[in-house]
Amino acid sequence: MKKLFCSLFLSACGLAAMPAFASPVLIDFEHVPGADGVLGTADDVPTASTFLQPLDQLYAALGLSFIQGTLLQADFYDGNPSNHFISSTYPIALLSKPVTAIGIDSFSSWDVNLVAYDKNGQTIASALLANPNPGGVNLRGHVTLTSAQDIYGFAIHADDPNHILNLDNLELTFADPAAAVPEPSSLALIGLGVSLAGLMRRAKTQGKGGGTA
Repeated sequence: MKKLFCSLFLSACGLAAMPAFASPVLIDFEHVPGADGVLGTADDVPTASTFLQPLDQLYAALGLSFIQGTLLQADFYDGNPSNHFISSTYPIALLSKPVTAIGIDSFSSWDVNLVAYDKNGQTIASALLANPNPGGVNLRGHVTLTSAQDIYGFAIHADDPNHILNLDNLELTFADPAAAVPEPSSLALIGLGVSLAGLMRRAKTQGKGGGTA
């Protein structure tokens, strides 16, 4: 019985301590958040049909602001003339809500350097999508990075910061502050563990009492 109590207690505590993993938010640049400030809901607003426009505060509702970077609407990236994608030298973004992972697709003729920064502007992670023929054929690929430290900014650039990169489908995995707070199911498991611990103490006390009678 005591071994059963111990096993159940440890299982409950272990499950309760498991972190909650956030799903990445995909920004395909075809819509911007509506009044609810969430991307991927019914009130999303189609991105303006403008040949070239600054990214600027288009995604500020998500905690994402670009201080450099332009959005292009053209058929170059995927053959669709309505497609919006980043076509810019050195896009730079700041995040008011930290993320732990960043990924983005590229169709560029240059190496793609993805760099992440902490809240003090210090580099904490980087990743490279190398083009074997830089300046020649456009390479389709995906570059991604993750960091154990919270990411508060990122930049994407070619080896020469004056070269243009074509980028689409930005993925951001936001740090989940709720992970530090047990969910209801986890609270139930913790409660079960505490209850089992109480039963163990009671059984131990009764056992001692039976031995002295």
